[in-house]
Amino acid sequence: MLKNMKLSSSMIAGAIVTSLVGAIASGCTSFATSSVQQDNSVNIHAPGQAVADQGEKNSSTAANPNQPKNSANPGEKPALKEGMPYQKARELVIQQGWQPNLQGDAPNLRDNSVKELFDFGYKEVKDCSGTGVGACLFEFTNPDGELLSISATIADHNNIERVVWRWSIEKQTNISQQTLPSSAQDKPPFIGTRLFNFLGGSGTGQSIEIAPDGTTIVKLNGTFESSVQYQGKFSNPIILQDGSGLRLLLKDGKIYSLLANGQIVKGCRGEEKLCESSLLEVSSTPIQNGFYILGGTDQGLEVRGEQYRYYDEEGNKEWNQISELTSIKEGVVFDGQNYWCIPPRQEVGVCSENGWIPSR
Repeated sequence: MLKNMKLSSSMIAGAIVTSLVGAIASGCTSFATSSVQQDNSVNIHAPGQAVADQGEKNSSTAANPNQPKNSANPGEKPALKEGMPYQKARELVIQQGWQPNLQGDAPNLRDNSVKELFDFGYKEVKDCSGTGVGACLFEFTNPDGELLSISATIADHNNIERVVWRWSIEKQTNISQQTLPSSAQDKPPFIGTRLFNFLGGSGTGQSIEIAPDGTTIVKLNGTFESSVQYQGKFSNPIILQDGSGLRLLLKDGKIYSLLANGQIVKGCRGEEKLCESSLLEVSSTPIQNGFYILGGTDQGLEVRGEQYRYYDEEGNKEWNQISELTSIKEGVVFDGQNYWCIPPRQEVGVCSENGWIPSR
């Protein structure tokens, strides 16, 4: 499972993930609870930005990943860059006193990509994402008790040949402050399926399904397909397995997108908007026939019997099975990406997860 990753504001994670994570702007706010606290010791680094204020240092020539050579400067911060070959970055950090983190979560060797990297000699690998940019998480520690997390993506379709994508450094001593008490972690707040949407209104949506035995599945839903972001035992927060390093915190009927230090991501719906959403229970109300719209566009969705189809100014699309739609409430459906409403007669507005919102 991915652990303690931080993201920069420019993260792009593939066609589906882009619509959610790509909305994240710079800056975060701490989640104001006694158990999820802001950690001011955490450094979050953007692509191309050095971890410390120092010039880039040249690494030595290739070294066997199984035989790292240490530097005499264990406190030195590595000058990583986006696009740097991972092997070069690995040599650099090991020369500066960092060691593969063999503690914490064990490598997910059930994943073929993880196993290949582990067998190659990258013992610091923890997990890989099967979607988006196919990022893998690598972790290192140093004598100062810091944790360096590096996310690297595939270069030229070769799992071993990877390049640096994101990185972050944090104090391991604060990890215990970043999770909820075990009593809260082990008790799911609901059983069943809930929908949520950090972007608000119409846009990419997600779902979380919790079974009676605690098995939890989080999905990012697209128009034509969905990707699993987490599947496993329920915890709170949930650490996503999609390579993003984000966590999901469920609290008081809402869900929040967090960084590993407990800060709520900002920018999902604007520069200062927190990435939070209500948890919407899937309705048992039958989907009624009619014409549904997004509002503000020429796009529409027609439901007729057990089928539905999209339409726009260019004409009608092919019919699909109505089972692909989710009933949110009477006159509101969700197609995995957008909310569609049957609007009140001649009323201008937009469709949202809460229903039709008239324009002011």
